[in-house]
Amino acid sequence: MFLQIILNLGLVLVGVATVAYMLIHRQYTYWERKGIPFIRPESYLGTYADAVSKKKPLCDVVSELYVKFRGKKFGGVWELFSPRLFLVDPDMVKDIMIKNFDSWSNRGLTSNPEVDPLSQHIAMLDGKMWKVVRTKLTPTFTSARLKSMHYLVLECAKNLEKYLDAVVRKNEPIEAREVGAKYTTDVIGSCVFGIQMNSLNDEDAAFRKMGKRLGGGSGYWSRFVHLLQGSSPWLFHKLKLSLTPPDVEEFFLRITREAFEYREKNNVQRHDFVDLLRKLKNTDQKLGKDDVVFDDKLLAAQAFVFFGAGFETSATTIGYILHELAVHQDIQDRLRKELREMKAANNGEITFDGLQGMKYLDMVLQETLRKHPIVPQLERVSVRPYELPGTNVVLPVGSKCIIPIYALHHDPEFWPNPSKFDPERFSEEGKAKQTPYTFMPFSIGPRTCIGSRFAEQQTKVGILTMLDKFKIILCEKSQNPLKYRNGAGVFLMPERGFWIKMIPLGADDK
Repeated sequence: MFLQIILNLGLVLVGVATVAYMLIHRQYTYWERKGIPFIRPESYLGTYADAVSKKKPLCDVVSELYVKFRGKKFGGVWELFSPRLFLVDPDMVKDIMIKNFDSWSNRGLTSNPEVDPLSQHIAMLDGKMWKVVRTKLTPTFTSARLKSMHYLVLECAKNLEKYLDAVVRKNEPIEAREVGAKYTTDVIGSCVFGIQMNSLNDEDAAFRKMGKRLGGGSGYWSRFVHLLQGSSPWLFHKLKLSLTPPDVEEFFLRITREAFEYREKNNVQRHDFVDLLRKLKNTDQKLGKDDVVFDDKLLAAQAFVFFGAGFETSATTIGYILHELAVHQDIQDRLRKELREMKAANNGEITFDGLQGMKYLDMVLQETLRKHPIVPQLERVSVRPYELPGTNVVLPVGSKCIIPIYALHHDPEFWPNPSKFDPERFSEEGKAKQTPYTFMPFSIGPRTCIGSRFAEQQTKVGILTMLDKFKIILCEKSQNPLKYRNGAGVFLMPERGFWIKMIPLGADDK
């Protein structure tokens, strides 16, 4: 009897293993059966194995795949067992991101709002829900609204200046991204939540703690959850997994609710993001049978993503800019000269209109985002059958594609000597020579980053505040050239941080 049970169990296990092998084999022959050029995975981790196992940075893996597919419009790769269409030709990028956006409108980021309410934010939403939320949030980032919030950014910049005055006196190396993160946390806190964060003066400031918690998701469990979300969304959904730590969820739900209650009770208006969310909450948003109810959880999720994405990406961009300015003193001097001219024309202030007129500052920012794109690749998911151009191959609904931003930004065919930091690429003459759809630091098309202009605003003000009083130089802890951190993280990060020194400007420099 016992032997029979063991035999039956063995047969079941063999059957399960056989079925699993057949399913995996079918997945790994997907592109071959479609007649699409592909790069066969060398392990069960898929084509991205070296990034998943943290042997290489994601940007290096993306670039290697891009080079292998050179001369083709697209190719087939895998994330774990899940096939992905890898775009190579800029015209294909245009076709999917713009021309046929209605067929590729989803990002396919599965969430479980019932256990993770903060995951129902604009970056994760798809379909009608995304369209409604995007439409309602767009007024936050008009020029008029950004201009009305500029005084809040300047208040945080003045606190940054005071903080740096004290730090620089110590004559010690400074980790630029950490300083940038304290500043951008304060800006986001003021403009999004209407709260004075005080991250620059208080190491234990609550929002800075939350920021570090969000940026610390590199443990094995966190990596597994994110990997499962991308490669096996059905299992991620079935297991009801959450992307947000419980304490982070409780914190953001609470502060958003408290911000609403305080402003309602005291009739406070600041013309910021919270005011817009309050308006949505107090307005009945009826849209036929597909109603979208802007309850506290949905609204808190939007505030949450602007905090998480806003402080992290801008702080990292500040780090990359300061590193490049420290390496290229001539560019730093030219930028400071432009700053002096702008302030002289605006009563010594960094005005909103003056900021918009700083063309060289914008060139420096865009070249930084070209050389160091914070997000090295994008993904899209099809919502309609899609016929690959030049073939009779039709990809079914639910197909996934990859847009290799980092590789396109570093293709010498489009960007000669791509490793060189050269802001002139974004002069009027330089932009006229650019190949369309080879530069997309904030994505392109209808799903371009909704907060990109605000991100640029706070980044530029932060950089100018530093340049106004300090010279940026490399130090003994600087890594030059920068090397990127291994792994498949969402953001492109340096291996050893952004270490610099700041020196007070002398009378001749001012």
